[in-house]
Amino acid sequence: MMDAKEPTETLDHQSKFMGTFSTLFNKEELSDIQLIVNKKLTLKAHRFILAVHSDVFKSMLDTKRWSDSKRQIVNLTEEEDCVAYFQDFLRYLYSGTVTLSSENVLSLHILSEKYNIQELRESSQRFMLANVASLGTSNHAITWHRYAKLVGLGQLEEECLRFIVWNVGTVIKSPDWALIEPHQLSALLQRNDMVVEDEVVLFQALVSWLSLHPTHTEEMLAHIRYPMMSPEKLFDLQVPGCLPERIASYLLRESLLIYQAQVLSMEAIGQRHDITALPFTMRMYTSGSFSQLWDIPGYQAMNKTALSTSLSTRLFQVKTQWTLTYSPKGQTIITQQKDYNYSYNGYRQVVQEDDFSTLTVWLNGCEAADTNHSHKLSVLLYRCVSGHWFVCDVKTLQVPHTGNVKINDLIPLSERDKYVSNDTMKLHLIGHTIWEKY
Repeated sequence: MMDAKEPTETLDHQSKFMGTFSTLFNKEELSDIQLIVNKKLTLKAHRFILAVHSDVFKSMLDTKRWSDSKRQIVNLTEEEDCVAYFQDFLRYLYSGTVTLSSENVLSLHILSEKYNIQELRESSQRFMLANVASLGTSNHAITWHRYAKLVGLGQLEEECLRFIVWNVGTVIKSPDWALIEPHQLSALLQRNDMVVEDEVVLFQALVSWLSLHPTHTEEMLAHIRYPMMSPEKLFDLQVPGCLPERIASYLLRESLLIYQAQVLSMEAIGQRHDITALPFTMRMYTSGSFSQLWDIPGYQAMNKTALSTSLSTRLFQVKTQWTLTYSPKGQTIITQQKDYNYSYNGYRQVVQEDDFSTLTVWLNGCEAADTNHSHKLSVLLYRCVSGHWFVCDVKTLQVPHTGNVKINDLIPLSERDKYVSNDTMKLHLIGHTIWEKY
């Protein structure tokens, strides 16, 4: 038994031992197996390291039921996109380190899922969740969404779908747009909560997709909301040679309704069309006819004061004026309370403050304000990621023709800093007109 007074020292050379293992990666020294991936990539490996880190490899290499288990050459069949990153995956088993990127993370997740490498699988999933919002070639929301739905990654599936729906302008510029599957695109085009500049931008993105998937032309063009197009932009689209013949013919058939919707009343249109159907239903359009971007600078030095802005929208023949007040940091409220010991008139002023970012909305002008339509306001909340602003949340409220309505706490205090960048907060206000049957 060790004397309690004897000197002791705990040695921790773990990093050195791990470093020694990492030097064995893809080396001939002591290797006892050769992995050939999809007959394209050959790597030297060690049964012991593979089996220690992966129970799948252990089963493959130990069981007598697998014909290749005792061979020095093992052929592996992987997803084609994973071949380029299999070497990174194998190096991780030797060293415990790998650099994740938007390009390799999906392949590494697929491999870690297949070979049951829990730490790498979880880290890859966290990386994708943290990087759904990105620009250009780094944006893989469509591919990640499809994969997440396939393998049951519920949180990643939801995050990707939200980003796609609320940031269509970003997604249609990414390489992933050409890869979106027909059923994904069809479901997306039928959504009312899609945030896009206008219907023409969406139409042009669809034309680009159809150039690679022409067999779906009629099916997809049927989901475009043609009455929402402006005659001016329609005229530009109909320049000879601007569109493929099949698409140009389809647009020509719809063009009469586009012009009718701009010059006739909804009562007249409603005699021949269901004006409550999707073609006459607004998406979340961010163009000036339907919305207004509200930049709120100087946030850090701002007091608990209310800011005001106005919004003018037009849908077909209905023009609407909106007035909004917003308290980004909360409100200062002055009230009168009885206090006979305080002053001769028995009242005193009481100043109260709260931290609720209250948004109040009312209509101060709406042409044809009758029973044929109602109004709704959508507020897009932006967050800045790597210097670029993306829609990360949407709040919606019904607005009556008379009186006001409010959101009592648009952005809770605990989350407010996430919505501020460069001392600025960004909101986008979208005024909807919703038709009702006559």
